[in-house]
Amino acid sequence: MASVSFYDYSIGYYTKALNVLLRILKMASSHPDIESFLEARLAPDMLPLLMQIRIATVPPMTLVRALTSNEPVTWDQMRMATGEQEKAWPELIEHVEKTPGILEEVNPNEVETKSDDTKLPLYAKPDSDVPVDDFTMANGIPTVFLHVYMAYAILRFKGVDVGKKDILIPSLPGYILDEFTPKQAV
Repeated sequence: MASVSFYDYSIGYYTKALNVLLRILKMASSHPDIESFLEARLAPDMLPLLMQIRIATVPPMTLVRALTSNEPVTWDQMRMATGEQEKAWPELIEHVEKTPGILEEVNPNEVETKSDDTKLPLYAKPDSDVPVDDFTMANGIPTVFLHVYMAYAILRFKGVDVGKKDILIPSLPGYILDEFTPKQAV
């Protein structure tokens, strides 16, 4: 059985999840009342769609900053990457488009080399640092997928025609994706 590198299960999964998010956001873009979706939520105590999208991009950017030797983005770009400046639908689309672009620039060898010695705080216990692979598995990946799925659920609730295939097909391995027609796989 082939082993999976830290780069593949961190940067690789983050990239797939953000591409799924981008896909469903673009599908929703043609809805006539799209700007009202930004504050939509499924329950009164839940964060709105705007925040679901913002939060989905935080763990990947946290990991990039921790594992690269140079700051991949400026503070203003980081604020954009975490969605602190976006207030309109087109800005959110642009925000989500930028994050996988930043991930693509990360050197896999640098990630593998630094991952053994890098630590990050757990969200549930911010005063403790854990190895970056534990952070990624315990916080990063679950957080990204939770917020992507919440965005999906809110969009469905608001009447956007997205389905399970729109979430699952883009996450398939490349050799399986090759069997789908472009319309199915996009």
